[in-house]
Amino acid sequence: MRIRAGVVGFCVALAAIVSACQPANMTPSAVQPTKSPVAQRPTPTPVPTPTPAPALAVEKVGAVATPGGFTAFAVVNNPSGQTAMAVSVQIAAIGPGGQVLNRRSGTIARIGPGHSEAVALAFPVGRTLPTQFSGSVASVHWSADALAEGAEVANTSFLQDARTPSVQVHLVNSGQRAARVAVTAVCWDGAGNIRGGGSRTVMVGPDAGGHDVVIEVAISTVPARCDGYGVTVS
Repeated sequence: MRIRAGVVGFCVALAAIVSACQPANMTPSAVQPTKSPVAQRPTPTPVPTPTPAPALAVEKVGAVATPGGFTAFAVVNNPSGQTAMAVSVQIAAIGPGGQVLNRRSGTIARIGPGHSEAVALAFPVGRTLPTQFSGSVASVHWSADALAEGAEVANTSFLQDARTPSVQVHLVNSGQRAARVAVTAVCWDGAGNIRGGGSRTVMVGPDAGGHDVVIEVAISTVPARCDGYGVTVS
């Protein structure tokens, strides 16, 4: 009996040792998916905004009847930061049906940055009278250099005369020598329409006090104001 009991005890102890040596059941861990690297968007290279090309603007066109036909005026503005040189301006006489009756071209020697200048062109009398005039810039050369102004218009005044209306333009030449200046007077009504004007070329000597130039003008009505434009041509 002792031998059997010893054998049984030995077997029980051996079974306990074997059970202790076996690894415990473990819950298999979930396999985590490998994260793909996040693709980084390339930083766009900033594209510089192109500088707009300089351009001229025809502010106003108008005409007045004269004994020989019509004199048409165009006022051209330079809003850019460059100097416009050899500006070719074209004015067209338009008939009742929109047909172009005649064209004339003239040149403004220069228009400084932020300035306006004017041109006056004569039109002969045709078989059909024009109902309106239009203007455009045909060509221009640009210069980034600041050129000397020569003589400049200081002020302008209308001289009322029933027989010979005229405009007095005060020019100041701050240079060292006499300047040949193309002067154009443009007269306006209260609504901002061109009602007449005139032009002439004069020599202006160097003088800080300036010189008065009188220009005979053709007008269709008493103007609300007159403006003077002066361009040094030589």
